[in-house]
Amino acid sequence: MALLKRPAPANLTCSVTYRDAALYEEAVALLEQVHGPRDTESDPYDFSAISDHYDTEMGGAVMKRIVSFERLLPREHLAEVKRRVTELEQRFAVEGHRRVNLDPGLLTMENFVLATAKNHSHRIYLGDGVFAEVTLLFTRHATIQGLPWTYRDYLRDPAAAFLLSLRDRYKKKLAETGAAA
Repeated sequence: MALLKRPAPANLTCSVTYRDAALYEEAVALLEQVHGPRDTESDPYDFSAISDHYDTEMGGAVMKRIVSFERLLPREHLAEVKRRVTELEQRFAVEGHRRVNLDPGLLTMENFVLATAKNHSHRIYLGDGVFAEVTLLFTRHATIQGLPWTYRDYLRDPAAAFLLSLRDRYKKKLAETGAAA
């Protein structure tokens, strides 16, 4: 019989899709006020070259970056983070159109999980309108394994390379804090 125990905290991330670099910095600065300082972030990449999903809403081609926060987060806080970033998105919106899209996630040694407000067959309800989705798996050999629903940009560089390097950084954070993986 397995005993119930709390898992190690996760590395909080936020994928930020935007058109205006100044707006990106403003949004991340507000996230830092709540979640503490960022410790690293991916290089920006042209999300519109992969998908035009946000182009109409945001008024043209968009960029994307993944931000990592220094402080580890208990995994059960993901729904609360999603609720906060949804409020931020609305704060930046103009006439109902988002100018920044914020997708919070948790990176662990095992996987990368994103929070979403949209239900689907592979998503688990966390409460208060928030669902969680395992987006990527990390193999024993430190490679990324996508799933049928994985957003394609996470399987390509610079996002894939960034997430693998973030996993190494996370492992060091766990060791420094004494948290068990």
